Amino acid sequence: MSIGLVAGLLTGAAAQIRSIGTQPLGGDPNAPQTAADKMANTPKYQKALKVFDRLVEARGDFRLPVPEFVMLKGKGNGRAAFMDYEKNEVQLDENAYNACIESGFDTAGLAFLIGHELTHYYEKHGWRDGFAKEYGDLPIGLKINKMVDKVANETEADYLGGFLAYSAGYGLFEKGPELIEHIYKAYGWGTESANYPSLSDRQALIGRTNIKLQYLVEVFEMANLLTAIGHYEEAYEYYRYVAIRYQSREIYNNLGVAKVLEAMDHFENNELVYRYPVQLDLSLSGGSKGSGAGEINRDTLLLQALLQFDAAISLDPNYAPAHLNKACAYALLGDMTRARFYAAEEARAAARKNNRYPKTAVDADVLLGILEAKSGNKDNAKKIFEAAAKDSSALAAINLKILNEAPLPKAPPEKLGLKAETIDGLKMSDVSHPSDNDLCPKFDDQKAIQLTSDLMFAQNPAPGANSKSKVYICINALNEARNKDPMTIFHFTNPDNTGKTAKNIALGAAREEIVKAYGEAPKTIESPIGQLMVYSKIIFILQNNRLVRWINYTTRGSC
Repeated sequence: MSIGLVAGLLTGAAAQIRSIGTQPLGGDPNAPQTAADKMANTPKYQKALKVFDRLVEARGDFRLPVPEFVMLKGKGNGRAAFMDYEKNEVQLDENAYNACIESGFDTAGLAFLIGHELTHYYEKHGWRDGFAKEYGDLPIGLKINKMVDKVANETEADYLGGFLAYSAGYGLFEKGPELIEHIYKAYGWGTESANYPSLSDRQALIGRTNIKLQYLVEVFEMANLLTAIGHYEEAYEYYRYVAIRYQSREIYNNLGVAKVLEAMDHFENNELVYRYPVQLDLSLSGGSKGSGAGEINRDTLLLQALLQFDAAISLDPNYAPAHLNKACAYALLGDMTRARFYAAEEARAAARKNNRYPKTAVDADVLLGILEAKSGNKDNAKKIFEAAAKDSSALAAINLKILNEAPLPKAPPEKLGLKAETIDGLKMSDVSHPSDNDLCPKFDDQKAIQLTSDLMFAQNPAPGANSKSKVYICINALNEARNKDPMTIFHFTNPDNTGKTAKNIALGAAREEIVKAYGEAPKTIESPIGQLMVYSKIIFILQNNRLVRWINYTTRGSC
């Protein structure tokens, strides 16, 4: 997601630069390039470097060497941003940096530019230009070097670079068309070119890509919610939809989590006394319980989960959540030796490296406490749970109560006349069947996505006249044959929501306040930075034990 910067190949007796995207789709790709001084240890460089480092960390793919980030002085070599494959450098011109800052887009604009170039690198777009240059005299070389191929790479870099910037915490950058215009003006590039799309066409490409990008983010969010409420088979398909388009350690991790949680539905209650710290990374239905075939099925699911965790670890060996989840899977398989190893040696070590995942390190201790308890070492388990609870682990506190056979806090008795849960004044019934004349939930046909032949994702971005809170709908045609409700509907709060729940809980509330009002959640799912508290009709999403979002949800039959 950046100002789509097109291939420009330097010719000369010296080595070639095999690269995609060296200047926006416009200007003269054959203009002579001049050497430029590098900027280092300046405030501008340091600010841009922080964005670069954050994007690399979010990508989490360390199979290839991480490129060096370079800022070039002034207009540098005439390219706003460039992936130099020979030097293995992501280059950003000072002039492009200034355009981001002066236009008011700040770090989000920088993430737009740098994420685009990093995507060229990770998606290996450079081979096309290198091939086309070296074999340009052959028909295949000429064909690959056509403009349509360059545009395809630029569009993919916009799309996946945008998802990278989103996953790094920069949000969905919707000002790409405006920023590219600022860049064109900063470099004095014309708006029309015989060999490349015009500025207006390039802006239109970015605009459409942003729409596709938003859909991908929303599918990932829906997958997380379906996982939270136990619709694991559906969640897996949602994650798979994303994984086909964008491979990251978080996606593979969450695919594995869906399988682990599905497997846990095949255990008897007395087999799962404690709550396991399986970590769903948000930065994206089980069958019957019992013995016999169920045991085979749950082991199969856990083995499938291990493959996904290994895929995540192959991208980033220091991705602590996948190591912890792998330990949980081995614990559920009954392999205590491997479970201890991955929790104590791999997960904790990765989590504590550069203090990347402090909560994961604590959750690894929680799992070790569970393993001690299951081995009959209750005194050791108690010490571990107590230490983790002092380290603000709500999960450790819950497991300590279970170990001590103490009851978990229950919700206070319901008051007469307690109002229904609402968001922006809308009850779930208002969004699931708006009126007697309109029994079906409304959704935007243009935003509907058919994930499989039986599974559709739909949404209503503005369910009420005074509401901008989104509604997501999962429609599973197979559920009717299974005697299940085919529709699952979620209604979100916005991050700036000023309302309160039916029991007077607002965003920013401490976990203790939620427990006092609603009782301890019957189901909790950990994340690397927080926890999901799942109740029968409402989900609370916490970060650092504070509420950052809540979601009302329901299921319903066909219209």
